[in-house]
Amino acid sequence: YTKNPHMPKVRRDAADMVLTDDNFSSIVKAVELGRTVYDNIKKFVTYLLTANVVEVGVILLAMIMNLPLPLLPIQILWVNLMTDSWPALALGVDKPASDIMSKKPRPKNESLLKDIKGHLVFIGIVGTISIITLFWIYDVIGHEETKARSVVLTTLILFELFRAYGSRSVNAFRKDFFSNKWLNIAVLVSFVLQLLILYTPLNIFFKVVPLDLKDWAYVVTFSFIGYILPELYKLFNKEDNVKIEASSA
Repeated sequence: YTKNPHMPKVRRDAADMVLTDDNFSSIVKAVELGRTVYDNIKKFVTYLLTANVVEVGVILLAMIMNLPLPLLPIQILWVNLMTDSWPALALGVDKPASDIMSKKPRPKNESLLKDIKGHLVFIGIVGTISIITLFWIYDVIGHEETKARSVVLTTLILFELFRAYGSRSVNAFRKDFFSNKWLNIAVLVSFVLQLLILYTPLNIFFKVVPLDLKDWAYVVTFSFIGYILPELYKLFNKEDNVKIEASSA
């Protein structure tokens, strides 16, 4: 066969994969790159699913409890713009994990949602209950519907921005927590834009009002609860752990 000049081309056409560079170090680099891309896709999907599960849960639970809508349509669109765009894209360019080459090869038919289903349910429950509780405090007890929506909108955005960091790693307390500079920039931009719609005339268009220090205390507390509890869940539930490590500094 090797003497047949047409056989190399036949073999290339029939192969599932063709190596144009058989240098071993190049093969290792290619495997590392492939694993990194897969991990980043998983981070991206995990983040978007957890964020949107909470949004849907908040609206559904409010309807079941016969509460006013916690968010108006324009506010829902704003949440999606602030959280489902550049923070999600920044997760797609995360650096490879330090132990990425020590992991066992995954089956080629493995589901992208493997090991994260319980995690998604837990975050959905925690986020939904936290935000509905906050809405109840302001709208039902305090009778401040516009303020309630302003607080819920800000809390939900911060909650999802925290989730972007939580989607990077199984460990919430790594020293390289802020090592993804693009994610840091994306989170900062989203937060600044949220401040703009709260404290400028844009608040009329988005039907929100400025928040005072007491409001911010509620916002930070409830959004951080929605972050730290899922992280503790990941630490103590190894079977449902998201198999994603943050990149090394």
